[in-house]
Amino acid sequence: MGDRMYYLKRTDYGIRVTKEHEDVYVKNGLKGYINDLCLNNFSTYDGRKKAASRLLNEKSNIPIYIDNSTFLYPTKALREYDMLFLNYYAILSFRKIDSTNTLFIFKNLEELVVQISINKVIRQHKRIEIINDYIDNLF
Repeated sequence: MGDRMYYLKRTDYGIRVTKEHEDVYVKNGLKGYINDLCLNNFSTYDGRKKAASRLLNEKSNIPIYIDNSTFLYPTKALREYDMLFLNYYAILSFRKIDSTNTLFIFKNLEELVVQISINKVIRQHKRIEIINDYIDNLF
């Protein structure tokens, strides 16, 4: 299946898909790229977002479950150019740098400082655990 995806980021060249062993650039928007990933799993971005939003009873910064190796969550609103989608399943650990920055260590030990508060990261991880528990109870 290839390398695990670590995160998605907008660039001047398109979307940078950072994987375990390589970076790939795709000419697509973030939402379109994630929608293609969802379609590979018989769903859509909007469908996954709507289902998660309903389960969590929340409207913004909704994590998107793709498959058992990819669960993406946004660091900011999708409309913000410098936002990222991080893959929850690729994160080994994270820690607070300061009030607005968090250091992420991925499973290959690559480090990335992201402009997101530690409280928001913890909140996103709790939301993902709720969704994962729901999915686990479906099957």
